[in-house]
Amino acid sequence: MKKNNTLSKPDFYLTLITLCVATAFFAACTSTGVAPRDFSLFSGGVEISAQGALGRVEAAPQGPLYAGDGGRDIKLAILAPEIQGAVPDYLPVYIQGLLNNDFSRYSAIGLIDRQNLDRIILEQDMAASGRFSDEDFVTIGNLTNTQYFLFGTIQKLSGERYALQLAITDSSTGLRRANFIRDASLAQLERGTFINEAAADLLLQIGVELTEMGRRTLIAGNTSVARAEAGLARGISAQAVGDEVEALFNITQAITFDPSNLEALSRLSTLSSEISGGTVSQRIVNDIQARNRWLEVFRETTRFFDDHPPFEIIFDPNLEQIGQTNYTRNTANIGMRIELSPSEAGFAALNTLLEGLEKTGMRETWGFSGWPLSDITPRTPGTVVFGGRRSFSFKVDVELLNAAQKTLGKSSVTFNTSAIPFSPGNRSVVPPNSLVEMLHFSNVRAEDLTPSLTIVITAVNGISSRDLNASGYMKIETGDLRNRQTETERKAVEEEAQRAQRERESAVRLAQAQLEREEAARREQQNRTQRERETSALQTKLKQRWAEWPGLLFKSGVIGYNYVPEMPLGFSLGISGLYTSLNFDGIDFEKFSGRAEATIGYSIPIIKSLRIPIGFGGLYNKGGPITITKPNGTVFETGLRFFFADLFYISSTYRLRFGDYKKNVLTFGAGLGGYMD
Repeated sequence: MKKNNTLSKPDFYLTLITLCVATAFFAACTSTGVAPRDFSLFSGGVEISAQGALGRVEAAPQGPLYAGDGGRDIKLAILAPEIQGAVPDYLPVYIQGLLNNDFSRYSAIGLIDRQNLDRIILEQDMAASGRFSDEDFVTIGNLTNTQYFLFGTIQKLSGERYALQLAITDSSTGLRRANFIRDASLAQLERGTFINEAAADLLLQIGVELTEMGRRTLIAGNTSVARAEAGLARGISAQAVGDEVEALFNITQAITFDPSNLEALSRLSTLSSEISGGTVSQRIVNDIQARNRWLEVFRETTRFFDDHPPFEIIFDPNLEQIGQTNYTRNTANIGMRIELSPSEAGFAALNTLLEGLEKTGMRETWGFSGWPLSDITPRTPGTVVFGGRRSFSFKVDVELLNAAQKTLGKSSVTFNTSAIPFSPGNRSVVPPNSLVEMLHFSNVRAEDLTPSLTIVITAVNGISSRDLNASGYMKIETGDLRNRQTETERKAVEEEAQRAQRERESAVRLAQAQLEREEAARREQQNRTQRERETSALQTKLKQRWAEWPGLLFKSGVIGYNYVPEMPLGFSLGISGLYTSLNFDGIDFEKFSGRAEATIGYSIPIIKSLRIPIGFGGLYNKGGPITITKPNGTVFETGLRFFFADLFYISSTYRLRFGDYKKNVLTFGAGLGGYMD
């Protein structure tokens, strides 16, 4: 991978932990004006150490960091210093970030968010050379409603010396309100204390009065914050030249040192989304080029995790006596809790790259199924992360000193993690579990014990404390492990209770759902049975009706002969009281001509065996073609119909004729029929 000369690899610094009577970090302090717990650096800040005590370490007194309103009415934009000479690219961004942090924590000044400020500068196409004009300040001031600007230069001197010049200017008048000019070594700049001194001086000049505690804690600095800002600056610089992978690792390391850094969290979220979306090779059209780009990513990832294993060490300065005092020798055994835990941010960065590889859709095609913990195909040196190891071993050497810096004891503990479950094709790497051990200092002489004791991490895996600091090998910090373990156990009990409650609620819901299903099934069975009964009854009734149909038809109607004078051929049909009769004479069916008379009517029941038929009809008697809709006359009839034995009938009606043929007649009929109730 083509790299920027000043970004050959992430260069983060291990936390320098030294607390006086306390274990909290500056990261716990916000801009509310409350002081962090007091601490001091030992041996120029090159040893990893913390002050502890036998028993519980007392909390340091807290107080305000600044007096008065802390510059509440001031609105300030902090710009990265202009580079002059061979200055590392990340250094101006680092200075800008640490100044932002200091002004935010130790004053009430309103600061313009750096990401928002960068966006405005980019959109307005300002400071392409890193230098801002008076017009640029006016434009930024108008867009952000900002009156004051902090800007300056960082100049390379001879050797490892750099000159830092900073100024705060009123953009409305052009007058300088504060000024700082001093030179320092690169180590002083990177450690952050020199920049903290500049912040304290500038705050005083613009009217922000720090309390004694505020000034002391600001000057002393917070190494976790400094390491985080350095990592963030390197990440921003790497991202600016298009190196997303190095940016990912650096910003990840920044979050490892300071999880409360909101800008780092925001930038990591955006960068992770881009990389996990497969953008590492998005701009490369050629398939071979894309594969080779990923090979570079694999090698860079391997180098990073070789230099910075994704684990953290936490040791508890709250020392405990182990066992009974040896009154014969006047000695006691002292214990210290120490924990090895996987770095959440570190493993998240590794999984982000793995997700990005998956999104290319070419992982298997390129032979990369085994990455990151197994060989790729063809086997390529330098691409397997952790050298293919699935478990890890860390030996931590610790020394205990009293207030006179006399060594009271030396001890070591070795952490052996569980194996990472990974097989080729897996889409994520699951970190091993945390490990907590009790480290023992044996036979400590009682006469050598002092109220405060110093715990020094002298080496990790044979790497000395000073080398750990220089390389930024891994994060080491203090923490109240006993309380945290108690809190973890309490949370575990609460989670178990919540889980049991959820299971009970789930069981109740399942039982209720089962009862509802059973009730629904019972109702459905009842409805089905009822429908079957109704269907069966209907089928039975229909079968009965079908079997009785001839008789029903016979009993509910009539069929017989009907006599009309001059038209002796005729018949009557009837059912359920309705009837029709037809008489004809000289009918020519081919021509449909002749004489005919038809009636239709209803027999009104009088008694069971007697009905009175009343009917109407038409008369067709011209001998020509019959047109049913055009009769030659109309007919009305009424009479009597008698039933015998519910089997025979006789009838007689008198017909009144109207129209062309007005001769009224008396008709007679007889046949089979019955009367049905």
